[in-house]
Amino acid sequence: MKLYSRFLTASALLAIAGLAATSCSNKEEDIFDDAAAVRMDAAKTETKALLISAPNGWELSYFADNEWEPGYVILMKFHNDESVEMAGSNAWVANAFMSQDRYAVQHETSLYKMISDDGPVLTFDTFNRMLHIFSEPYNLPSPTYNPDNVPFPIGPQEKSAVSGKDYDVNESGYGHNGDYEFVILSKTDNEIILRGKKTRINMRLRRLADDTDWDTYFATVNRLAENTFSNRFGDLKMVVGGHDLHISNLTSGVMSILADDDDPVMETVKVPFIYTPDGIRLREPYKGFEDRLPDIAIQNFAFNEDGTLRCTDRDVEFALNSSYPEIFGMPTFSWNINFDTAAGTVKTLIDQTVADFAAISTYQGLQYLYFNYNMASGRHAVTMRVKRSSSLGSIYGDYTYGEDGTIKMSFTGDEGDTNGLNRIGKVPALKSLLQHISATTWKVTTESPMAPENLTFTNVSDSSEYFNVTIR
Repeated sequence: MKLYSRFLTASALLAIAGLAATSCSNKEEDIFDDAAAVRMDAAKTETKALLISAPNGWELSYFADNEWEPGYVILMKFHNDESVEMAGSNAWVANAFMSQDRYAVQHETSLYKMISDDGPVLTFDTFNRMLHIFSEPYNLPSPTYNPDNVPFPIGPQEKSAVSGKDYDVNESGYGHNGDYEFVILSKTDNEIILRGKKTRINMRLRRLADDTDWDTYFATVNRLAENTFSNRFGDLKMVVGGHDLHISNLTSGVMSILADDDDPVMETVKVPFIYTPDGIRLREPYKGFEDRLPDIAIQNFAFNEDGTLRCTDRDVEFALNSSYPEIFGMPTFSWNINFDTAAGTVKTLIDQTVADFAAISTYQGLQYLYFNYNMASGRHAVTMRVKRSSSLGSIYGDYTYGEDGTIKMSFTGDEGDTNGLNRIGKVPALKSLLQHISATTWKVTTESPMAPENLTFTNVSDSSEYFNVTIR
């Protein structure tokens, strides 16, 4: 009995010890949570250190969540005390600073912070007009209705400053649908990829070179936005992976892309984009309507030395649908001869023509001399207008286009309307000018390859001789 009692006592003690051991082994310590918190703190610290390591700051490519609005560049310089200096130059910023100059560079300092959420988050938690005007909820004027032709955008107001009439405003109260908090997705020494916490739009912070002047930066970006594209010359084209892309509305900052034979009404894709000094970047990669062409994703474009744009994702370029000589000869365009920007024999003949017109009292000088298409005759023409009369006179001719960007013009000086023949008879220098132009093969070039509103004609046999024309 004693043995049995001892056995029970020993068994009970072993059972209790086992339970105690089991209880201890099942207790889960917060090792993983502690490690996650440590990793989060390290990520925030590393990101802040990276932000403040750029002595000249960063370039933020910022996009709001709507399809009618382009992207905006905001420059930012971060400091260890959690202050950040921002600069911007666009019409919305000009409105916020009550400036009449939409290109003025505005500066403002506020605060930032690295916080924890779904990963490390960069938040700008005090108001800065450069950024928060895009995240504030308020009514916006319509981008398409502006009866007084006030330069758009006109800012958060519901009445025209000109007439006092109500605009057709967006009264949803959401404003631009922009972000002011950003999840850090990835980072390198020179680039940080962010995602808008609300919009989930990916954006990019890119380190500025130490010698970049902020005002010069914005002057370059604004000049590119004004001059890179023109809607006057039709769609641009691009062939990517065997697909023909037709690209239009580029001057708006929101390009329209139509692939192959897609329906232009239902299947055109609108993609906002942003200018930087070295190229343009789409808000998101274009992959066709409803992402039907994922293999041709394009997003980043860099300027070549000649001003054309090359897609760095696919190594293809934008192109006009016509050559420069063909654009010059289009019936819809007229081109003024620039009297002062020419060289060589053609300059001498232009000067003599201008002088001869000025010497005739009934003309009192030459107002314009331009190339155009004469609808009445169905011929190309050189048309003149003298200062004393609004009547025009034209001399008719023809063009032949070469495959190498050249043009050969044919103006004998013997065909034209009554005014044209009368004037060329009184000004022999004009006939000599046209005959010299006709006897020469000209190479046609431009400094703005996607917006060729100014063309240069260079003698293919003598590159020191040239003349320039500007679209009317």
